[in-house]
Amino acid sequence: MMDKKRHFDSSKEIIEAMYYLDNYCILKNIHAEIVLMGGSAIMITLGILNGMNFRSTNDIDVETISTTDMDLLQESLDLSNIHLVGGIMEVPPLEDLKEKDNLYEIHQDFSDINLFVPNIEILACCKIFSKRQKDLDDLENTPLLDACDKGKLLEMVNEYKVELLNPNDPDLNVHQLDNIFRQRSI
Repeated sequence: MMDKKRHFDSSKEIIEAMYYLDNYCILKNIHAEIVLMGGSAIMITLGILNGMNFRSTNDIDVETISTTDMDLLQESLDLSNIHLVGGIMEVPPLEDLKEKDNLYEIHQDFSDINLFVPNIEILACCKIFSKRQKDLDDLENTPLLDACDKGKLLEMVNEYKVELLNPNDPDLNVHQLDNIFRQRSI
């Protein structure tokens, strides 16, 4: 069982945790396609794909595209100290997180998992449509928005706004987006 690590400082540490998951999947004879989410996905996307740094993260969140056995995968995730997010976000919709056109595969020597990260605009939308202060801080103080194609991001934001149950909720970070763009000269 992997130590209950509470802090991941680098992409390398995230990938090491995914090797633990791969090993558990090998032992249980299951295959899975996994999408990294949250801070760990942003850390890898900004670091590997864009050469930028992102803050450390306290956990690894994933979504499952497919697996040969969901119960055994959940056991393997638990043993690896990796969390299945499972639809806790209103937007982006789950189908967008699983759409292969929105994903980049992280090529490593895994045997029984395929690892993906969403494009940077989807990752930004996860923060934009959150109510958490930590997510707002990330939008204001990290290179996350700088790495986005602003036109593509705004198109997605407008598309996702109409899918919200309560788009006028003043606590949603989306209402701060114009100010953030102005303050950061994006």
